[in-house]
Amino acid sequence: MNENEWNICRNDPEKLLVLLAGQSNMAGRGYAGPDDLTQIPRLLSLRPDFKWQPAVEPITRDRNFVGTFQASGERIVTSDPFETVLPQGDQKVCGVGPGRTFGRLLAASEPERTVGLIPAAVGGTSISAWMPGGVDDHDPDNFPYDTAIRRAREAQKTGKIVAVLWHQGESDALKQTEQYTEKLRTVVRNFRQDLGLGPDVPFIAGDMASFYPEEISKQINIVDSALDCLAAEDPSFRLVHTKDLTHRGDSHHFDTESLHELGRRYYQAYLEFCGTGK
Repeated sequence: MNENEWNICRNDPEKLLVLLAGQSNMAGRGYAGPDDLTQIPRLLSLRPDFKWQPAVEPITRDRNFVGTFQASGERIVTSDPFETVLPQGDQKVCGVGPGRTFGRLLAASEPERTVGLIPAAVGGTSISAWMPGGVDDHDPDNFPYDTAIRRAREAQKTGKIVAVLWHQGESDALKQTEQYTEKLRTVVRNFRQDLGLGPDVPFIAGDMASFYPEEISKQINIVDSALDCLAAEDPSFRLVHTKDLTHRGDSHHFDTESLHELGRRYYQAYLEFCGTGK
């Protein structure tokens, strides 16, 4: 974007806004290629200081940890089992996610509009962190839900939220969280109430992948059954499937190609909703 285009987009009072929430597979852990680092016309993302910027990856900077391996090749693991990264240059743990692909497709379909992404996902967070006042499982000074609401409300001053994209549950499968369905139902309800989102705004969630290690995979039904339940009872809750997608080599995070595909699937779910739900 040239300077004139940038100023027009940044100051657009009627942006189409997309809230990105959940844990690391929404935040994005894919390795960025040249296309991921290239500006897309009329696609912006909101910085933590509430300023708009061109949406180049990583749009979500939820962790500052820079992954590394010891010289012996032994993996260095943080306290969060979902934040282990692979030895690929200086690639930070924050990387490519599905939100930018969704935003690209939405911007292409609305050539007269500016699309604004609101990154709010936080890696390693359980469903409890997504309640009002909930605390980040790995940072006691971070409150994921409260931060997401604050960012979204600021963004709403210059636009309208048209979709919420959600991918979360790995941490709760690991913890075997009880009453996950009711907690997820509460999260969806809270987002709608606190942001004034009506039934014309879809809440689109991705199911659990098929590649997790056994301590997670044997419990993913806790999450998947909740997603199925909400999709069956709420016409504005839409579900996308991920079982055929692949990981980046760590058995926890989607690879870059899969994250691009996941973004396309979120967008397809959005289109299907717009055809039947509006």
